[in-house]
Amino acid sequence: MNYDVVIGVGCSFMNGDRIVNEKGQNIGKQFVSGLVLSEKLKCDYVHLGRTGSSNERMFKNIYEWIENNNKTGHYEKPLFIIGLSGTARWMFRSQHKKKYFDLQPAHVQSYDDEALEKVNEKVTHWRDDVNELRKFMEYYMTWIYDIEEHDLKLQRSVTMLHHYLKGNNCDYRIHNSLEDSLGDIKDKINFLSFKDENYKGEDTWKHYLMWQMKNIDNEPYDDPIEKGSPKPKKYRSPFPPYGKRFCEGHPSPNANKELAERIYEDLK
Repeated sequence: MNYDVVIGVGCSFMNGDRIVNEKGQNIGKQFVSGLVLSEKLKCDYVHLGRTGSSNERMFKNIYEWIENNNKTGHYEKPLFIIGLSGTARWMFRSQHKKKYFDLQPAHVQSYDDEALEKVNEKVTHWRDDVNELRKFMEYYMTWIYDIEEHDLKLQRSVTMLHHYLKGNNCDYRIHNSLEDSLGDIKDKINFLSFKDENYKGEDTWKHYLMWQMKNIDNEPYDDPIEKGSPKPKKYRSPFPPYGKRFCEGHPSPNANKELAERIYEDLK
């Protein structure tokens, strides 16, 4: 395992989101699984995680990093750790603002206007009127988004990514962070499964952590709002909130360390 750099790629699950100190400051990037793995492998680490990232943005970032590395020749044996996001998330480039944006239907569906405005400003980065954003995403989810076609689109993209990485002397491990959308291509790629003799559920990091929370930690999926959390209800995460495995619905330091160890064992 003579890698010279680990590159962590993904959405908030690979970005250390919601891991905070006693002052409420986000300190998650020092606990992310890619960094933990790089320390075990004694090599450099490059962070390409991003809150709310779509899969398309991940593939764009991977391509740009490899093309730049090919020009500089800085690293000879990279290892990508890729945590796939939800297929409904969509990256596009605005012709008016000349920037790329990731749109997240879950925010539109579960947040009120005030909360959506906050997410729009900090995550989605599309700073138009929030009502326009809501109408646009509702139209997208009603008339454009087709889950079966988007799963197939992801499978095609990951298959091409597999060949592109191999062709550029890059090793990788890929897993589902949020959704199990890879279908039958898992056996043809470097897929990291969470299933074992005990866990038979949906093959995603999120669902595996939820299973551990219930069956190993014996912790219920209690909503932190009901436990007196200072966060208003409109900002709560759509995922199970707190516990050994989660920090407000996102992987905890313990969960990140366990993922790094699982990948390390798979590499061996």
